[in-house]
Amino acid sequence: MKSLFFLCAALLSTIFGSAQSDARYHTHTERIAQFSKPNKLLSSTIDAEGNGSLEYTNPKNQVLRFRLLNHRLQIQHGGIAFQLFSYQNNELQKIENFDLQGKLAGERVSQNEAVTEFIIEKKDEYLKKKKLIDAAEGNIDLADDSQEKIIRVKLFDSKRKPISEKEPSYISSKTYWNYSVRMYWP
Repeated sequence: MKSLFFLCAALLSTIFGSAQSDARYHTHTERIAQFSKPNKLLSSTIDAEGNGSLEYTNPKNQVLRFRLLNHRLQIQHGGIAFQLFSYQNNELQKIENFDLQGKLAGERVSQNEAVTEFIIEKKDEYLKKKKLIDAAEGNIDLADDSQEKIIRVKLFDSKRKPISEKEPSYISSKTYWNYSVRMYWP
């Protein structure tokens, strides 16, 4: 009986703690105009000190994520505070990076990339590789298949202008999968 009480208390603490962190940090989502309402908390790893990350989602199949350090927005590499992931048919279409004020923020140490668009050019090939990656829950060492030109990326700067490139850029299926499941942080 005693253990049942502690289990119920722990469950209620988790539920109400999550609701409290959602209410406390939900206002941050309003900084990103491209992230539509209504939206709701998807995941939270915020600890008692206010450190961790939050992800919110909306009916447009977008996921907005950000990190906190001591309950404050944490600025990542290149001045990035927020990342907005847009999906269509469960496939990642683009990632947009934003600063603390909600303006597009480019990677300053490279070519000022603020938006990355993904184009799956060989769908059947990617789906075969995705099946392998999914089966291993991402814990698989695949050969870099970027030379097979399966997934192309297009980069845009903080003014949404295309970043010129001599020839199209491709990434590996595993890298795309990692982006899709939001394993990458700036």
